Amino acid sequence: MKNEFTFQQISKTLEKLFSSGFDTDKKIIEIKLEDLARLPNLQSMEIAIILELKKAIKEKQIISFLSGVKEKGKGKNENL
Repeated sequence: MKNEFTFQQISKTLEKLFSSGFDTDKKIIEIKLEDLARLPNLQSMEIAIILELKKAIKEKQIISFLSGVKEKGKGKNENL
């Protein structure tokens, strides 16, 4: 099932994360609310993308996250 984010939106959010020093899986997983507040011009949609990215990293589903397609039978929810 497709998610609501485009690849362009995800890429833009990743650029913000990388330029702010969140450039590894571990650093992204450990992002806290205070960290998000320090990111420049962060929109609510980008916060949602970051939360879904953290979940995808933890579940080892990065390609599914980037493609917007979740495999059936993987996890509790069909949507990312």
